[in-house]
Amino acid sequence: MSDDKPSFNLTDLKKLYATSSGDELSIDLCYSGRKAFVKPMKVKDKKDLLKAIETKDEKLIQKNLDDIVEKYVTLEDGRETDDLTVQERYQILVSIRRAASGDETQLVHQCPKCEHINKNIPFSMANIVTKNFEEPKTGGTITTAGGAIKIILGPVRRADEKKLEKIVYDKKITLMSERQFIMMAGYISKIVMSQNDITAEVPMKIEEKIEFFENLGNRDLEVITDYIKNTDFGVKIPFKFKCEKCEHTSDEEANVAVFFIS
Repeated sequence: MSDDKPSFNLTDLKKLYATSSGDELSIDLCYSGRKAFVKPMKVKDKKDLLKAIETKDEKLIQKNLDDIVEKYVTLEDGRETDDLTVQERYQILVSIRRAASGDETQLVHQCPKCEHINKNIPFSMANIVTKNFEEPKTGGTITTAGGAIKIILGPVRRADEKKLEKIVYDKKITLMSERQFIMMAGYISKIVMSQNDITAEVPMKIEEKIEFFENLGNRDLEVITDYIKNTDFGVKIPFKFKCEKCEHTSDEEANVAVFFIS
């Protein structure tokens, strides 16, 4: 007697699983306000990320994170993911984790007192806070050279962050202070110059922004520093912490990158 039962293969199984468990999560981006649609991450991509983390190669880790954002996120206006601010990128990474984990998950956190690594800390996704961008009261424009130069400040875009990271990597910069000054140049969004009745934006490569930044006076540096300090937006992951080893208790905030990979 022949067996008339239909047969299925792995392709059929994967298609059925994808259609039944591939719900998108819609979020409003914390800087632009535009929508992003996030899909749950697959196990194979998390495996590749964990392998990258084991190498301790920061460049490889960031590339894996960029690939994940590119693969699992659709922006409503078709923009490139490199146009996201650094804070929006972290917001998306947290949302990818949320789409994969559901409403309840677990945290990994190092005790600030005894430095013990606490694992499997229960955490509700409902406690995640997203703070939208607000222009600092100090303003985002520096006017200098008697009004002839205007430096427009803004949050760092991922495209510029990658270029800055490459410079740090290529020059083998290890000092945190030097790295910090290079990364601060990314807050220069554009520069407008007026001379001889002509006003125009000065096109600058990232290396030129760094050179210009390093030649600023201390007063202008203080304005940029204040801008950075007062530009506090993005994803916050607050939780009540109690160390399982020393029983230290405190209000803590989870590191976004650690939250994503844990």
